[in-house]
Amino acid sequence: HDQHRDSQLNWMADDLGPESSCHEQGNARDEAMETCNSNQQPRLGTRTEFTSSLIPQAAGASTSKADGSADATPANGDNARPNGKEVTVTNGAPAASQSPPREAPHIDVLRRPVRSRTLPSFSNANGGDGQDDRSPRTSPANRRLDCSPAYAPRFQVGAVRSTSKSLGPPPPGGPPRVGHSASPPHSPPPTNRFGGAATPLSPPHLSPPTWQGELNFGVSPAAAAEVPGLPGFSRYHGPTPGGEPTTPGSPRRTPPRLPSGAVGGSPRTSRSDARTPAAALTPGASPAGSSTRRSRLNSALGGNNRSSSRIDPEQVPRPVGQVEPVKEEGGKRYETTRYHVPPPATAVATIIDRGSTSCEFMRCTVNQVPAYPSTANTAHIPVAVICQPFAELTKYEDPVSLIDFGESGPLRCPRCKAYVNPHFTWVNQGKESNCNFCGHRFEVPSEYYCPVDDKGRRRDKDDRPELLRGTVDYIAPSDYSDTLPGVPAVVLVIEATQQSVRAGLLPQVLWTLRSLLNFMERPASRIALITFDHALHFYAFYPNVEGSRWVTVSDIEDPFVPCSSSALCIDALDDAYRSQVETLCGELSEFFEETTSEQACGGAALKVATELLASCGGGHVIMFQSSLPNMGIGALKARDDLRLAREGEGGQQQLFLPQQAPFFDTLIADCLQHGVAVSTFACPPVGMFIDITSLSALPRRTGGELFYFPGFDSAVDGERLHYELSRLVTQNAVYSCVFKIRCSKGLTVESMLATWEPEVIDPSTFNVSRLSVDASVDFVLSHSERIEWQKHVYLQVACLHTDRCGRRLIRVHTLQLPVTSSLSNVFRYTEIDAVTNVLIKQAAMAAMAGNTNFKERMTKSCVDMLHAYRVNCASMTSAGQLILPESLKLLPLCMSSIRKMPAFRAGTEIRADEKMAALIRVLGLPMPLTAPLIYPRVYTMYPLPERAGNPTGVGDNVHMPPTLACSSDKMALDRIYLVDTGYNLRLYIRDEVSMETLEDVFGVSTVEEVPAALAVPEELPEAGERILAVVWQIRRERSRLPWQPLSVVPSGSPEESKLLATICEDRVAGEMNMSISFVMCIKWSKTKRIEAVLTIA
Repeated sequence: HDQHRDSQLNWMADDLGPESSCHEQGNARDEAMETCNSNQQPRLGTRTEFTSSLIPQAAGASTSKADGSADATPANGDNARPNGKEVTVTNGAPAASQSPPREAPHIDVLRRPVRSRTLPSFSNANGGDGQDDRSPRTSPANRRLDCSPAYAPRFQVGAVRSTSKSLGPPPPGGPPRVGHSASPPHSPPPTNRFGGAATPLSPPHLSPPTWQGELNFGVSPAAAAEVPGLPGFSRYHGPTPGGEPTTPGSPRRTPPRLPSGAVGGSPRTSRSDARTPAAALTPGASPAGSSTRRSRLNSALGGNNRSSSRIDPEQVPRPVGQVEPVKEEGGKRYETTRYHVPPPATAVATIIDRGSTSCEFMRCTVNQVPAYPSTANTAHIPVAVICQPFAELTKYEDPVSLIDFGESGPLRCPRCKAYVNPHFTWVNQGKESNCNFCGHRFEVPSEYYCPVDDKGRRRDKDDRPELLRGTVDYIAPSDYSDTLPGVPAVVLVIEATQQSVRAGLLPQVLWTLRSLLNFMERPASRIALITFDHALHFYAFYPNVEGSRWVTVSDIEDPFVPCSSSALCIDALDDAYRSQVETLCGELSEFFEETTSEQACGGAALKVATELLASCGGGHVIMFQSSLPNMGIGALKARDDLRLAREGEGGQQQLFLPQQAPFFDTLIADCLQHGVAVSTFACPPVGMFIDITSLSALPRRTGGELFYFPGFDSAVDGERLHYELSRLVTQNAVYSCVFKIRCSKGLTVESMLATWEPEVIDPSTFNVSRLSVDASVDFVLSHSERIEWQKHVYLQVACLHTDRCGRRLIRVHTLQLPVTSSLSNVFRYTEIDAVTNVLIKQAAMAAMAGNTNFKERMTKSCVDMLHAYRVNCASMTSAGQLILPESLKLLPLCMSSIRKMPAFRAGTEIRADEKMAALIRVLGLPMPLTAPLIYPRVYTMYPLPERAGNPTGVGDNVHMPPTLACSSDKMALDRIYLVDTGYNLRLYIRDEVSMETLEDVFGVSTVEEVPAALAVPEELPEAGERILAVVWQIRRERSRLPWQPLSVVPSGSPEESKLLATICEDRVAGEMNMSISFVMCIKWSKTKRIEAVLTIA
């Protein structure tokens, strides 16, 4: 009844009829194979199928070997059924393309050798033999265009093809589809989508200048436009009164600074001490000042109408303008004890650890902590710390020191258990020490004793990294862990259904895995491979054997691992296994090419993968799913997400509750116990609901990652999947983590913001199976008492973990922050990126908890902060003025942009899967990606300024063009723009770009030919080369962050709507247009308290 064509492996029957005829055809084929050797070890052509013996057996199915040959069960008992269940064996035909077994349980052992053939050549982009392709190109002319990440091989366009007629690439010879990658999918040469070979990434990234002081809207629009940039963003760039834009070389006016007036503990302070003369942007009325200033401001506001509530949109602060290039490789150097505000998270800088941890590991929203609880409550600024404990360092920064104290372990305070750090003080000639966290004085152990000098400084301080650096690693003593650590392994679980093969998911993953073998490092090179459709397929490897052994388990209600972990999880770099792995990756794509299976037992595959890694000592399960797992244990049902979304709050709340909660809770508990993390690549076809809420349950709780590819097509999404998977496998992630944050006296942890959950009792502690280099967690702090007697407060993070080499280590970060009693200083040294990161995660947590008023709460937080500054710190508080502190002048813009993000849109405008994926991304948002995700950068690519795209003379850096306001009103119809959201790059070609422009820039006459032209940078005109140089400059600046794919978006294409949805100043999802006006109204309530209301109209 099922028709199956003869595969290239020549080991399947031409026509599979009933069970008995399958056996006869299989035996006939065996007799025709002259090369069959029944005594050799089973190879890739050897397939073993397991089912539960508890299922009723069908008539005619044999429970013993029909041909009387020797038992195929290995001598080591690999096939022993766990829990004492019986396993039966029979000889029959393979069932890779058959429907799920409905009758007798059996084990199929197929002894049909694979016909030898030459595998497709695997050469790198340099035309070599597939070895490391990170060497530079021989031609230095395009060296800056030919970079690729050092952690992965170059993506080869056309190496993987999808078979879907609806989703696949265009036919050979036809133009590329709109929105495809910037290179023809069928181009045979193995090149990057932008051509060229890989070179080591150049580290510097353009560092914007900093700006301190209060934003003074009382100056003229011209003066306001000339103010230099702000932390985390570029210089404010606005128009002059005449309408002409200011130039980077325009004279600057230094904004006035706030005095350091003492606030004490009172919520209100005297105006003479805390406020400084500062004008405000006043709708319809100018602030006090010269007549010239008043006339210019009134002109900008549209006249002298005092009743007007409109503010000139051009005066609204934006992170736009020209960015100055770095002066030296690695960027500006900052010492951690010498800056009042750390450099922006988006800037490339070299951080020198001088006793307080680097801002790349820990950042605080306020860089001067309020001394009084009432001061913190008055400011309404959340006091929080953002931790990214395993962030990657640049090659210009010193690596983290590793210290071994043996079984005695590092020195710790006996009372609060804080680790020794540079801020411990030594008394009584060095025999005693004072803890800087709790103030406890304790006796120093004899083995750690050292005399001190006349200043109380230990004489061996320069020889002890823990007394010099704010970040160190300790080798953990054996009593810190209950079990011995093991080297983490990686298990790839790939869906092999018809949908997965059609979209190109299975072949793309196998191609990437094979290409990664040259980039893995021992001992972190242990891998296992599992595929699944209606059954589970395992692949066992044995030394000195030509092929691998294929084992199929058909019992998906009670799945089990059929072989020993040593056979399934092997060292891929071992010469005894590497050829088998490479051969398997090449054979599997062809074998499943003609599959007809449409059912997926993803839950069963997930269960056996976690059990396999638990027996191996922990590691990382990477799931690749293209359809909803709809059979076996943990099967999910298709939910009508559109109908539930239309039902209002109740229906939407159901979409945030995972299905099969007991199943996932059991797996989560087992994963946390054995140090197993799960990451998921969800790649459904267009319009299919795959239930991200349920599939993300394990990635969220175990420290894994979620990658969502709606409408996956390898021709479009293959590059991003290739680099995401490569980075996931090769990065220096850590496992079996126990995390604790400690605060000095007076501060306590109030809540934690992350994808995983804290301990039930203590929010300062959590256990998670894995922390990646991008893993970020926010801790919101509160005052437990007054700390005016302290000069500094201290925060210490300690994380017990297992690194990729199997060592049990303790990473310790210690952060020192000054204490202030001045409310003005609290505002002055606030970091906008950190505040925004905390607010957006709080909104995401509220949205996932079902609170529908999270937007109002977020807006209220913004209003409270600006109102507190207006009332307590700013001068001239007449009604109608918009007064913003310099450090928070972008806060209203960020809040408006956050309201329009996909994660926070309501109704049916965004599907439930996309919304849930966006919320999870927000919860794990690292600091360097906060600013570009909230406010995308828009660059004009045509016409380019004269210097843009040309070398700066510092390394491989090039000059960057200025950025524009993220508004469609600023985009001319006859120009080309580059939109950078932090996660992707889109080259936006407007609809009135002429054919002559395309010829001048890309050397083509139609928009459809642009992707193919970008694939060959050597043939691009000079303008096209400069565009690619700008693209690579952005990627080079974010070399430590996820790869940013480049796509071409012509006007009128389906991708244009996605791009326009990221233009945050436009009217999106019913939210108001941000660029119209900000109005700060002051009204009196019945209690006579002033209340600030921010209106965005």
